[in-house]
Amino acid sequence: MPKISRYFIKSGMVYLLFGILVYAVSEFPGARWEIHLMPVYWHMIALGWITQIIMGVSLWMYPKGKNPSPKNGSNLAWAAYFCLNLGLCFRIFSEPFIYGNKELVVLPFLSSICLQFLGILCFVFEIWPRLEPQGKR
Repeated sequence: MPKISRYFIKSGMVYLLFGILVYAVSEFPGARWEIHLMPVYWHMIALGWITQIIMGVSLWMYPKGKNPSPKNGSNLAWAAYFCLNLGLCFRIFSEPFIYGNKELVVLPFLSSICLQFLGILCFVFEIWPRLEPQGKR
């Protein structure tokens, strides 16, 4: 398994663990939170866990084609990993406060959106050449 796949899968597991923890904290009986934690939970589960597991497994399992990528992963795959995770971190720390202190967190929040989009775009560019019809190999 390539190093990049291991990083995606392990990061996905960490997001699953912390996502469930955030959900448990947000639903704790009697707790009244002034910040909104449910959007953070959904981003940790959807983009952090599910998407990263899918990306890691697809980088591992899809055939490399004519241009095999390095054993540890291509630069584009690593860019996808870092952009997606940095964007998720910005999102996790800015989104709960976007409804209250908008002027303080609007820049990290918008940066998170751009970084997540860039990470997904890098992944698409990395995986696209691997999607060939069966007869072409």
